[in-house]
Amino acid sequence: MASREDWCADKVSKLLQEDLRIPALNEIKEHLSTIPQNEVSSTIRNLDLPLVFDCLNDSNTEQVDLACEVLSLCMNNLNLGESTSKYGVSLERALNHPYPTVKLMALSEIERNIREEEALTDICKRSSLLTSIVRCIGDEDISVGKKACDITVVIGLSNIGLSQFTSNDVLTVLHEIMTISEVIRLRVYEVVVNISKESENNFVTLVSTGLVSLMLEELNNADVLLRMNVVELLTQLGLSMHGFVYLDQNGILDKLFALVEDEDDPITVQLCEPGILKFFGHMAHWKPIELISKYPKLFDRLFANIESGDLIIVGVSLDTLGVIGLSSEGKTALSSTGNKITYAIKTIVKLLTSYPTEIRIRALNCLENLLRVNDPKIDTMQIARRWFELFGDDPMQLIIRYAKNPFSETKLAGLGMLQAIAEQQWGQEYIKNTPGLVEFLLDRGVESIKECKEAKYEVVKALASSSIFDQSTASKFQAFVAEGPFYVHAVTEVAFERND
Repeated sequence: MASREDWCADKVSKLLQEDLRIPALNEIKEHLSTIPQNEVSSTIRNLDLPLVFDCLNDSNTEQVDLACEVLSLCMNNLNLGESTSKYGVSLERALNHPYPTVKLMALSEIERNIREEEALTDICKRSSLLTSIVRCIGDEDISVGKKACDITVVIGLSNIGLSQFTSNDVLTVLHEIMTISEVIRLRVYEVVVNISKESENNFVTLVSTGLVSLMLEELNNADVLLRMNVVELLTQLGLSMHGFVYLDQNGILDKLFALVEDEDDPITVQLCEPGILKFFGHMAHWKPIELISKYPKLFDRLFANIESGDLIIVGVSLDTLGVIGLSSEGKTALSSTGNKITYAIKTIVKLLTSYPTEIRIRALNCLENLLRVNDPKIDTMQIARRWFELFGDDPMQLIIRYAKNPFSETKLAGLGMLQAIAEQQWGQEYIKNTPGLVEFLLDRGVESIKECKEAKYEVVKALASSSIFDQSTASKFQAFVAEGPFYVHAVTEVAFERND
């Protein structure tokens, strides 16, 4: 049997001969797939990988695909940073190859390497390699473009990477590819947002490049779908405090509100309203009272949408109301609308049975958020109790109906509401005074789904520290918690001898 060195020399010789390249690549692929893992790295280092890269320079797709497979197999067995250090030029050429499979091979290897800080720094110092990665954002192949976006974000989140991303060389490439199409512009904006939202320093740096301003200008674009996607990106940016402040100070909230109110352009309203409602919901997370005083009509629209015939709008409106009503400030802001929030809650409860399952679950999740109190302020708990009592003459029955539902997703939503009130003293009183509810909570036998076991456990855990219950019940709750969510009672079988 030939030694490793002789075997590799034979394959190198064959790779130099055009008519033997495909058989040689097949032999390499098969060999590397069958030998022990500890021998693979040594074998690879005896192969001349630049010759395998050279096999990519051919119009024969079989050869190109084989070369990609072999290169991926080889480089995956190299140390992090080794392939980008030794074969950076070859990888760069691969990024400019006409075939998407070749670009994906190179991008995947680069993505693997940037997990290591030294390799990431090395790539950032290679200006032409970095610009080739960025240029791939503009590729017509979606997989190539997405992979390039992911890599660019990781690079941009590092200090040296952010500096290089905002260099003239990279910005020139970005502006070039942004002229290709609106789809490519959106990819660039997505990269900008994903880097910006992570820190104020990142955001300030990217604002200075003018890319953020270009994104905001797209809100004036005639293409409604483009505007809709930009609204979605702005929603992500606004989740950070620095992003919210910037958007507020630059009049973006006013512009988005105007879009929803534009009665002369119903198509834009229909397509953009879900995204804009989400946007305002997340903005209200930061300053709910300020937003509700500045945009009362938007909240009126939110309440009215609950009765809409458009289920997309209903779902988004329920989600948005839930996001706003989760915080104490949000509850205070919604409570200030008086009869409007009262009517909205009563409407949700009334329509629960007529909603399709998916919308019903979102409605229950919305109600859970309205009931949940994350900080024990008396005013907030009073608001939650007042809203709970809008559920009907016997509000507990509504919660129990869904907490005992046979379908797990609906049951989880019901148990979520139960947990929300179990964390408040008034809710504990309701639970205590509801016949059969304590027994249901302590009965492990009725739950078979892991998530439902965990949800019920969280309810009992909240009740276990309450002073509302008698000593016997409190002890049962505490024992339940000590046993954990998945405890199974042992069943003892006694065998009796039978006399025949």
